[in-house]
Amino acid sequence: MPHKRAAFGESHLMPQSTLLARARHWLGSLPAACVVALVSVSYAVSYAVMIFGGSGDALLQAGLPLMFVTSVLCLLVICFTSSLPFMLGGADSNSVGLLSLMVGGISATMQRAQLSAAEILATVTIAITLSSLLVGLALMALGALRRGNLVLFVPFPVVGGFLAGTGYLLWSGAFTVLTGHPLGLDVLRTGIDLHWQELLPVAIVVIGMLGLPGRKFDHPLALPVSLALASAAFYGALAASGLSLAQARALGWMFAPLSLGHVQLPVQVSWSLVHWDILWRHYGELLALIAVTTLAILLNATGVSLATRREVDFNRELRSAGLANMLSGCFGGVVGCHSLSRTLLNYRFGSRDRVATLLAAVLCLVCALFFIPLLGYFPKPVLAGLLIGLGGGLLNEWLVRSRRLARGDYFLIVLIVAVVACYGFVTGVALGVVVACVLFVLDYGRVSCVKMEFTGATLHSKLERGAAAHAELKQLGQRVFGMRLQGFLFFGSANQIVHRVREQLQSPRQFIIIDFRHVQGLDASTSQSFVKLAQVCEQYKVTLILTGIADPIRRPIARAAFSGTAPREFADLDLALEWVEDRLLKQAMRNESRDALHSSLAEHFDAREMASLMARMEKVELAAGTLLFRKGDAGDSMYFIDEGMVSISLPLEGGGRMRLRSFGSATIVGEMALYRGQRRTADVVTDRPTLAWQLTLASLRQLEQDDPATALRLHAYVVKVIASRLESTNEAYRLAY
Repeated sequence: MPHKRAAFGESHLMPQSTLLARARHWLGSLPAACVVALVSVSYAVSYAVMIFGGSGDALLQAGLPLMFVTSVLCLLVICFTSSLPFMLGGADSNSVGLLSLMVGGISATMQRAQLSAAEILATVTIAITLSSLLVGLALMALGALRRGNLVLFVPFPVVGGFLAGTGYLLWSGAFTVLTGHPLGLDVLRTGIDLHWQELLPVAIVVIGMLGLPGRKFDHPLALPVSLALASAAFYGALAASGLSLAQARALGWMFAPLSLGHVQLPVQVSWSLVHWDILWRHYGELLALIAVTTLAILLNATGVSLATRREVDFNRELRSAGLANMLSGCFGGVVGCHSLSRTLLNYRFGSRDRVATLLAAVLCLVCALFFIPLLGYFPKPVLAGLLIGLGGGLLNEWLVRSRRLARGDYFLIVLIVAVVACYGFVTGVALGVVVACVLFVLDYGRVSCVKMEFTGATLHSKLERGAAAHAELKQLGQRVFGMRLQGFLFFGSANQIVHRVREQLQSPRQFIIIDFRHVQGLDASTSQSFVKLAQVCEQYKVTLILTGIADPIRRPIARAAFSGTAPREFADLDLALEWVEDRLLKQAMRNESRDALHSSLAEHFDAREMASLMARMEKVELAAGTLLFRKGDAGDSMYFIDEGMVSISLPLEGGGRMRLRSFGSATIVGEMALYRGQRRTADVVTDRPTLAWQLTLASLRQLEQDDPATALRLHAYVVKVIASRLESTNEAYRLAY
């Protein structure tokens, strides 16, 4: 019984110790949670003012609580669904910049049309909701299809021009906040009247965000501290000037008092008040939001992975942010994503799980419920400083520091910014994409589509021939010119091929070989270039041969109308080379005779040595398709091919074979395994009826004992054959690389 009571007592102590450990862990995470909540609230307030503050107090009243919705939902959803438990999320500066442009554009358009405040609020609310839902759906789709890297194919200068253009528009918004007028030449000509009470907080925020010459403030708390200092400086300036809060609001320096009573959720919006035609005009910002948010997620997740040395599943992060944005959109929240700075701040405070994030979300919710009225005392010059700082960072990164880019890329960035300033955001980015495509085509056209050039003297087929035939092909090989193409072919690169062939036809040529094995694709216009190439070859009475053409590439070429002789086609380059070599030897009257082997050996052995060697070999007659030896067999003999042809091959799945090399008359096969004393590494099969002479290992050893001089001559002959093969292989690799 005492033992049972002890066990019972232990069972009650374990949960208590676990609860105490958990309590200590939660208390230990509280400092990190407080800092994360402070930074998240600061960003929520700042971004809310940036998005809604320039469009009137009514929009700010409605939009500010929704920023807290975004902060809380992004913290919770990304925390529970991310591949890293300490990952944090929230609104991002780039997406906020786009949203501020969209909200400001919608509000300005509707104000010029003298529409009611209720209609403006309803239209903006639906615009924010749709942007979050569409971005969420796009991110979920990209993550589910594992296509998150597609956004990385956007041309880099277009991304830079887009971000620099966003920086200019943010500066334009800051100008509007400070002066009440849109930025334009007419306003600049009439002059600007700004008070020092406005400029002082602007300067403090800008310094906090951009730093001083030679000194930057990169700490995550730099922004909250600069906001607090700027607000204190503003109120100090009011006190020094003897201005009251009412007078400051009358001058447009402060917002009207805020409260939660002005919150309008999407389900509360009257659809009759929404102006869908105005929403449609801003589809460009919606598309840009998808691209920018996806890019921000991938870049921020990469930064977190590198800084924390943790593996990140990028497609999972896209799905995580997609779910967060869809939930945020249902409650009217703005677009959010992963945050690099806030995540690293959380990590540096020791957070490795979700506890600090959960506590931070609760603290943000408490701030939203009880402290929003205090934000009515937020100075508008501080908002202008935020816009200038954010826009200045983008302009500095993409207009100043990007001067190290190539001249064409930097010109494109400047062009996009200029067009954005004059004609609008969508026009600038669209023109940038078009110009980037044109520049890419021009640059790609300068890249050679020719992977390798060769002649028949430098590149031979896999059919090994006798020494005399090999020497003949060396002399006749200049009649053959070939090119191995690569990459994607379009009209410009195809014209390079025609021009190069024209140059080569100034020398005596008989065969032109074009190999497509490494070609990934071609456009429709390229097929006409090959028609032109065929006409040029026909004009010079040269045979045009095409090899290695895949079906997707063959179709556009086949549709082309060849007016004269159509090009010959072979499955691969090796078969084409073998066919050409046969034609060259036939024209030179070098058909392999029945005594080709004896003639070849006679160049290395005298009559006595020849007789001694032949006496120790056995004549073998083989039908076509005979397996001479199999992979894995003992290497106990080699064969001298007198007539016919054999091929070294490897068996493939499905019953096919891959030819490695072929051997015709006056060649030897099987010597490597014999001399190395190892097993066969491939199959050897006769391609047609073949007459061969077999020299076994036992006969070779007997020859070495009985006739050392002949054996020595035989070894020297085999070394020359192997050296000749090695020379051909080296030449082929030299051409390829």
